[in-house]
Amino acid sequence: MPDKVRYGLISTARIGFTAHVPGAKTSNNSEIVAVSSRNLATAEAAAKEHGIPLAFGSYQEMIDSDEIDAVINTLPNSMHHEWTIKAAEAGKHVLCEKPLSATMAEAREMKAAAAANNVVLVEAFTPRWNKQMRTVRKLVADGDIGDIIRLEAGLSFFVDDPANIRLSKELAGGSMMDAGCYAVYAVRYAMSAEPTHAFAFDRKSNGIEVDTTMNGFLQFPNGAVAYVWSSTEGPGQRVLEVIGTNGTISVDDAFGEDSPVTVTRGDAEPEVLEMTGPYRFQVQFDEFSESVLNGKSSEFPPDDALRNMASVLAIYESAENGGSVAVEQI
Repeated sequence: MPDKVRYGLISTARIGFTAHVPGAKTSNNSEIVAVSSRNLATAEAAAKEHGIPLAFGSYQEMIDSDEIDAVINTLPNSMHHEWTIKAAEAGKHVLCEKPLSATMAEAREMKAAAAANNVVLVEAFTPRWNKQMRTVRKLVADGDIGDIIRLEAGLSFFVDDPANIRLSKELAGGSMMDAGCYAVYAVRYAMSAEPTHAFAFDRKSNGIEVDTTMNGFLQFPNGAVAYVWSSTEGPGQRVLEVIGTNGTISVDDAFGEDSPVTVTRGDAEPEVLEMTGPYRFQVQFDEFSESVLNGKSSEFPPDDALRNMASVLAIYESAENGGSVAVEQI
């Protein structure tokens, strides 16, 4: 049995080289051995720059190669469905960038393709492996700050280029699809529960066809409401706060490895839990490759991705049509 999973990057998207490549380099059971592009020269240039052995001039050529075991799908959101299914049908395991898909129907087809071809499919939400997120989840589950009554999670940054794929309706862009899905995931993860209803308002700036800012609200079965927001036109923020009947938990950077978790209980002085951890992309590789090599059940199977998409799409439906929208339960 091999001791490493050989990965190929579908596309030369920036995240493949700034996040996945460094993560694989420090993983003991993973290596990125190939990169593909629709243009061979582009793939070869990227491979040379980042020390990747193989370059392919088409996605399909790489998927069909015996030199790889799995793919990392870093294509635009609208293309996740097509190329995840093609990879699965070629017997390749798929680590798919978030969000898994643009629709629930697509997500279900991707899940079915993975099952039919006995391959592992995981959506690449890396913060759920961080100590910060796991600490928040445990504190909530233990009742450390009482019953949860309100949460807030948000992610924002500036996108200056109107041609950026994040702002493309055709490529299933939008601030909630690209950034807000992290906020939705954070509150679901913290609560260990699924929202039941969504209500939202969007903003489309400068004639852009997708949301450049989204303000959404998700209600949980216990009555708690989460304010989830995203923006591609605001200053950089990545926050998570959980408020209970006996205190609060806050993380200034909920999606990194080095931010402290601050816990305030009642009238006591805040407790600051300093914590760091391994690079989240490395931990993601470690677990995904363990599932491929040894058949370990993934902690985050495709149904988890479907549940996140259900909340994201309910937010979009509410923003478009107005009123409260029931979140599909998976």
